Amino acid sequence: MNAVAKQQGIVLIVVLIMLAIFSVIVVSMLTGSNLNFKIAGNQQNRIEAKNTASNAIESFISNPANFAIPLPEKNTEFASDFNADGSDDMIAIVAPPTCLSSEPIKQSELDVADPADAQCLGTAQNSSSGVLTDDSAALQGNSWCAKMTWDVAATVSDAKTNTNVEMHQGVYLREVIGTPCLN
Repeated sequence: MNAVAKQQGIVLIVVLIMLAIFSVIVVSMLTGSNLNFKIAGNQQNRIEAKNTASNAIESFISNPANFAIPLPEKNTEFASDFNADGSDDMIAIVAPPTCLSSEPIKQSELDVADPADAQCLGTAQNSSSGVLTDDSAALQGNSWCAKMTWDVAATVSDAKTNTNVEMHQGVYLREVIGTPCLN
């Protein structure tokens, strides 16, 4: 009978060890799932910030006045409300556009029948007097427009989620010569 009592004690010890091992596994799984929830939340915040920046850039680009003389001098803010509660969830700040390059458009590149090219018709070649002319003999010269490449940048910094995103978009536009470009 002594051997049977010893076996019952060993079974109890083995069961307690297995219970401790399962408890460690369960605690480890709970910790891992909490970490995964945090990662998913951070990813959602980043996606929302990228969407806010992208929407702000698209709104800025769609306004032709932002690329006309006079160019904007101040930052423009665009807000996003993702949960439709009436309050702004994130705000994107779009800086004034930066001109990267400007290249004159040749008169021969224009389509006379296209109304969008009407403001460009004529030549921007300098005569000996230094004045812009509308000389039909100079139709192969530069027009009154230029191909301009712009950089538009939006920044989203959300204090609640500590999310920071900066997004850039290149824009090609045809502008009248005289629109300022540093390049």
